[in-house]
Amino acid sequence: MATAIEADWILKTMAAMAAADQRLDAREVDLIQHVYEELTGRTVDVGGVVSAVQRYARRDVANDLSSVAGSFSAEAKAAILQGAYRTLACNNHVSQAERDALERVAAALRLPDSEREAILAEADKT
Repeated sequence: MATAIEADWILKTMAAMAAADQRLDAREVDLIQHVYEELTGRTVDVGGVVSAVQRYARRDVANDLSSVAGSFSAEAKAAILQGAYRTLACNNHVSQAERDALERVAAALRLPDSEREAILAEADKT
């Protein structure tokens, strides 16, 4: 399971991805709650998700993430990217702005292309 710091970054990144299309719907909140618990073993309530989305809607999470990603395990990096991707894919349409945000997160995590592709392929199966 993820450490508290890793779990915090999973939620931050998912919140930023939910905000990437400038709207948050109930389906995204539900998905974030479910995926966050699945990836971290921790729970987050609706208010926590909404608060995180409001807080990270205007932040450059990829930039912030790049400064701490070196301390994360490979599993934590995979969970962060998987959570981000699953959040974007929630509404079955990923805009170019959302794709760009995901690419910035992957770059911030310093994941080789082959690892990134494997993580996203695995996320597509869930």
